Amino acid sequence: MNILENLNKNTTIAVAMSGGVDSSVTAYLLKEKGFNIFGVTMKTTENDVDEDARKVCDDLGIKHYILDISEEFSDKVINYFVNEYNNGRTPNPCMVCNKYIKMGALIDFCLEKGADFMATGHYSNINDGTLKIGDDLSKDQAYFLSQVSKEKLKYIIFPLGGINKDEVRKIGKDLGVRVYSKKDSQEICFVEDGKLKEFLIERTKGKIIKPGNFVDTNGKVLGKHRGLAFYTIGQRKGLGISAESPYYVLRFNGAQNEVVLGSNEELFKSSLIADDINLLKIPSLKDLNGIKCMAKTRSRDKFHPCEIEVLNENEIKVLFTEDQVRAVTPGQGVVLYDDSYEVLASGFIK
Repeated sequence: MNILENLNKNTTIAVAMSGGVDSSVTAYLLKEKGFNIFGVTMKTTENDVDEDARKVCDDLGIKHYILDISEEFSDKVINYFVNEYNNGRTPNPCMVCNKYIKMGALIDFCLEKGADFMATGHYSNINDGTLKIGDDLSKDQAYFLSQVSKEKLKYIIFPLGGINKDEVRKIGKDLGVRVYSKKDSQEICFVEDGKLKEFLIERTKGKIIKPGNFVDTNGKVLGKHRGLAFYTIGQRKGLGISAESPYYVLRFNGAQNEVVLGSNEELFKSSLIADDINLLKIPSLKDLNGIKCMAKTRSRDKFHPCEIEVLNENEIKVLFTEDQVRAVTPGQGVVLYDDSYEVLASGFIK
């Protein structure tokens, strides 16, 4: 059951305000329902906070707080992001940010300010304390929220979980939300679109540039690469290698500073190993052993039927039972769902 249906009008709800249409409509909807609300905006970098967040709160006549969390964000998210690339892995900063920042320190701040719950504009659902995919699967964000602790989920509300994006924009327009037509935010909030290479070079003072060899699966040298950080599993374009058949990035040999290339067919895997397991609907790690469920290895992936084998106290093996999965990427998340699309657990691919 959606928690909003059981709340009385004296409930105080903090709304995480980004200045975008989703969080703005969330605030307007909760205000329309009669709840006591206030807005909170995180300052995560040196950039100024989006002024639209304050303006929407002014329109609603509610308090607006700014939480400067830039130091913790740099430590927990940006440093992690750079280190993962430096180690030949592809990071998932949104999963880490949701765990430590948005659904961690931000919730703590909201509760300190007197909120009973915190609402966000995520397109996901929480039913009876369980994280579930949103009704608009094209915008669903349960994948990115799957590392949030079970304890924090008790304080979170997703009013947009049962609505699709087009409806949200229409609601925003009808309500007079000033940002109803605003474009969606960029993919990585602290990296300018298309400027990942430049960001990594600047952040590491050039140390991330580590040229090495492209090799095939037999170890034959095919050419030179610019550094492991500038490639990702499954990549075909931008390799600068001429061949009769296209080459794809298969994996990285960190110790030898090599990028291993091969055919598209070699990208398909029948299993993966994951660690840093976060349990949500499953009470203990041992209860995952032998479970048949579904897995996603990226946010826009399809649901792959699988079976789980627990390897040790912090590692699991995910065996795909019906199809192989393309471009399984170390550093990305793997999320496990039951047949009702509720999140059982998640981890990071090794």
